[in-house]
This record gives sequence, C-alpha cells and structure tokens, in this order.
Amino acid sequence: MKKILTILLAAILCSCQDNKVQLNLTEGVYISNVTIISTEDGTYSPYIGHLVVEKDGIVYVGKDEPDISGTFEEIDGSGKFIIPGLIDSHVHIPGVQGMLPHHIEKYPELATEFKSQMPRSYLYYGFTTLIDLGGMHEEDITSYNMEQAKPDLYHVGHSGAAVANGYPMNFAPEEFRFEAAPNFIYMESQAENIPDKYDPADHSPKAVVKRIKSSGAIAVKSYYESGFGHMKGLPLPTKDIMEELLTEAHSNGLVLTVHANSFAGHSFLADIGVDIISHGLWNWEEYKDVPSDSLPVEIINMLDLQIKKQIGYTPTLTVIEGEEALADTEFLDQPSLKKVVPKDLLEWYKTEEGQWFGKKIFSELTVAEINTIYDNVQSHAMLALKYLSDNNGLILFGSDTPSGPIYSNQPGHNGNWELKLMKEAGVPLHKILASATINNAKAFRLDSALGSLVKGKKANMIIMTKSPLMDIEAYDAIEIVIIGGKVIQREDLEVKE
Repeated sequence: MKKILTILLAAILCSCQDNKVQLNLTEGVYISNVTIISTEDGTYSPYIGHLVVEKDGIVYVGKDEPDISGTFEEIDGSGKFIIPGLIDSHVHIPGVQGMLPHHIEKYPELATEFKSQMPRSYLYYGFTTLIDLGGMHEEDITSYNMEQAKPDLYHVGHSGAAVANGYPMNFAPEEFRFEAAPNFIYMESQAENIPDKYDPADHSPKAVVKRIKSSGAIAVKSYYESGFGHMKGLPLPTKDIMEELLTEAHSNGLVLTVHANSFAGHSFLADIGVDIISHGLWNWEEYKDVPSDSLPVEIINMLDLQIKKQIGYTPTLTVIEGEEALADTEFLDQPSLKKVVPKDLLEWYKTEEGQWFGKKIFSELTVAEINTIYDNVQSHAMLALKYLSDNNGLILFGSDTPSGPIYSNQPGHNGNWELKLMKEAGVPLHKILASATINNAKAFRLDSALGSLVKGKKANMIIMTKSPLMDIEAYDAIEIVIIGGKVIQREDLEVKE
C-alpha cells in the first residue's frame, strides 16, 4: 500500500509539472509572487501571481507559476504590486517649462538639460505613455526619440484644428500665425483676416483631418475657447464645423478631443457628442458665484448629458493649481522637484527673470487675493469632477503639462500632483487608476496594446511597494518602471548631478 501511494504521489507531481506553462525566453523578464492589479472594465480583483515578458511584450500573466528556461531577468515581487504603466493623455512636449523662445535662445544649456531629463522625469513618476495634444513637427518627434529612456509618444499632428485666428492661434503674431498652425480651419467670418495664399478648400474640416491622419496622429485636437484674462471674443467653431470634424475624425479612424473649460463650451460639446473634452469644467460663467458646495441644476443637466453619452472628461486640475503655485514662494523648494528638474534650471526659476510669468499675471493682486480667486475656481472644478465620478462618468487622466509658460507644471511631477488632486476631489482610488490606464487606452483606441496587464500587450508596467487601490501615496512608492520590456530602477531616472 505504501508503495502504491508513493507511485500515485509521484504521478500527481509529474502531472502538475507537465501542466505548467512552458516558456523559453531569449530576452525575458520574470516577475514572481507579485500582487497583480489590472482591469479591462474598471473592476479590480488583485491577486498574487506571476508575469513574464519576452522582449517588449507580455507572454504570460497568471496565478500559476510557469516553467521558464532560457535567458531572463528574475524579479522577486513578494510583498509588491504591479500595475500597467500610466497614460497621460494631455501633455505638450515641445518647449521648456517656464521659458519663452528668447529665454531658450539665451540659456541653451538649460534647455538642453531639460529636454534630456524630461522623458526620464515622466518615467520616474510611472508615465510610460504620453499623448501630446499640441503641435508636434518631425524635428520635435525626432529629437524626443533620440533619448534612450522615454515613454511611448503619440500626437495629434503638426497643429490642432483651431478655427482661423481663434484660440490658441491668437497667441502667435499675425505675420506667422498661419504657418505655425498649418491645420487651421477656414471660416468665412474670418476671410478678411486670412492671407490670400490660403485656399479655403485646403482648410476645410475634411482636408485638415486628412492631413492630420497622414502625419501619423491618433486624434484630432480642436478648441472651444472664447478667451480669458485680457483676451475676449475670440472666434469660435460653429456647430457645423465641429460636427464635420467629428464625422471626418471617425471616418479616418481618429478620436476628436476638444479644449473647453467653460459651461458654454462643455454644453456645446456635450450637445454634439464629441469623444473627449480635454479639460474639466471650472469656468462656471454666470454661475461663478454659486457656493462651492452646490451644483446648479443647469450644470447638473449638462453633466448628465456627458455621462449619458460617455464623453471622456479630463479634469486637468493642475491647470488651476499650477497657476496659483506661481504665487507660492516655497513651491520650488520641494525635495521632489530636485529629483526631476535639473538643478541649474530650478535655480533660474527663482531669479527675477525666471519669475516673469507670475509677475505678469499677478501684478495687481496680493497672495491672499490670488488664493481666494483660484481656490473658488478649483472648488467648482472639483465639485463637477466628483459629480461625474459619483454618477459613472467617463474620467480620463490628463495633466496638461504644461498648461502655459509656467514652471509649476513639471514633467511627471505634475501628473503625480494631478492624481492626488483627483483623490482630494473625492474620486475613489480604483477610478483614479482606471482613468490613467484602461480608460485612456480605450478612449484613444490604444487598448489592443496598452492599458492593462494581458498576454499580448506591450510590457509597460510599474512595480510599487504600496497598492494604488489602498493609498494614493503608492504613486510615490514606485520601485521599478518597465517600458517596452526594459527594466529601469526608479533611482536611475533621477536628475544626475
């Protein structure tokens, strides 16, 4: 009997061994006994398991230990957590934070240091995919791709589909405004203000979207912005233009994402049913003096329409917070900034010259007045976000880094700040994680390769010592970033002295 039991036990063990997944790797990574946090639908069921990468792709994810041979790096994930790499769906790669072109020309060494560190700073905070929603020319993309360690980059073409002389074209001098925005939309109401050399047929929504598609873009970016500050009454797209942009975008397999932050803008876009609104609702216009703890019924009705149509909503809370931070004399002394911003550039920001933008927009205000104004606007933005979150709105993570020529929206650091502000607004941790992973991947049609930890998807992931489903500080507890199967220790992404 004892001999029979021994034989049976050996047979069972052999059978279990035979049932193991067999993997022979040539350039592999094996992460064992790690808590896997991933979702396809926003519902999380973390479990301790194993994940295997071959070259730049995931080849195995599961609870059972695989049988691995060949060449691979093994990472013991015991007591740690792994999530998909984060996707920031609203960044602006060209330029240098806090600098205008004449600053960059005057201090080329500062610009060079920034541009070299910039992609590493995004990775430092776990952002393995970026979507640039401004204009990117081939030289911008080539320069970015020359960096060794960098997030995957997607874009919306050489410029957004702005209406002629509208936002953001209005920032450029008239003599080269149209060259800077090659994908502008022609409007008859602006005909007298458009140089004769531009053929209206080349700047119809159909022609513009076709040009954007041919540039390798994944989305069309447009704008609904009548102006702010000292600029008012800017040209706005008509309903016909926006509907045609949406139709042409979809015909070309692209997504339409539109800049808007006002009640009028969100209402206009919700009615049309665009894919994504690339900013949150903080400009309540005629409702701006409503107490910050209540939502007017008109705004509720508009948000309900966005929820019903599942229009992507990108809060970009750091737009408001970032501008307010220009009045904070201690902001630049944060130890975290020293990890991701070159030392000499940080010191320049503290100079009279580096403080130029804050002095320009706050010249007539005290710090107390600045805080009162911005806190009121932000409270409205957070209230709208919480309503969407509580009622199953489609929240997409985007940081708008940088939202203007400001030093307070730094690569990676700004996205980390945005995550924390979303938590402060009352968005649950699991929805925050989904917004920066699977929601963004699906909204921008990248989910066949990104957004979750699934066999066949790209090996972009983060290993952390805390769970992002339990603690927002988990995004500060990143230990390893894996981008395209390449394992990078977080400390190796810091600014080099």
